[in-house]
Amino acid sequence: MTDTANPEYPEAHMPLGVGAIVGETFSIFFKKLHLVLLLGFIPALIEVIVNNYTVAQSFDDIGTASFDNTAFYSGVIVSALITLLAYAVTTAVIIQFAYDAKLGRAARIGSYFSAAVVNLPAIAVLSIATTILYFIGLVFLVVPGIWIYAVFSVIVPAIVIDRAGFGAMGRSATLTKNYRWPIIGALILMGLCIVLVVMVITFIFAAAFGFSGIADPTASLGPWAFFEAALNAIAYGWLSITIALIFARLKEIKEGVSVSDLVDVFK
Repeated sequence: MTDTANPEYPEAHMPLGVGAIVGETFSIFFKKLHLVLLLGFIPALIEVIVNNYTVAQSFDDIGTASFDNTAFYSGVIVSALITLLAYAVTTAVIIQFAYDAKLGRAARIGSYFSAAVVNLPAIAVLSIATTILYFIGLVFLVVPGIWIYAVFSVIVPAIVIDRAGFGAMGRSATLTKNYRWPIIGALILMGLCIVLVVMVITFIFAAAFGFSGIADPTASLGPWAFFEAALNAIAYGWLSITIALIFARLKEIKEGVSVSDLVDVFK
């Protein structure tokens, strides 16, 4: 194992290996697609139902005497929080799954969800905090926002793998130092792949079953709601696997720790 603490092997000279991370992400995702959907579907479905219900209520009330601005914005905030929590839980679950998949181990679904629930307070609070920082950066200048996202991109694996708790922001900042541009490149590349795949799947599904429900914001629960939840599970899962592999690579570079040393966390 390479001693990355040795000054003869400075970490900055070791590449992140974006190509290898992207290739392995594709491999794990497509080989384990059924499990990715299984692990991410329920949180995604809850998000879709809440969001669609909020939109439906808004459409019913707008323009009427009963319309309440406070209630409307409260609903928007609640909807945003539900979306954030759904993403956080899915990420926490699939990050653990990605390590097991990399090692060829059987999935331990119960362990994944129990670990996500135990760590949910830290995941939720830090996800909200970093999301606020990210959007502030985007509002003022796009590049600082993207940079902030890269700095804190491995917060969730730092929590569920390293058990960093509320110190995960500092842990993520330390791990990503000197590698933020490659991280941005990897995440943008995977984001483009996700968008393309989602667009193709949506078009095929809509062409086969009809386009009428695709833009119906009042359909709180129905075929399109389940389809949207499946798409979100795919998107969350794909991105989560990428983040898990980035985290593993950063650990390897900076601490000489292999994935096999990290995966056996919640026995």
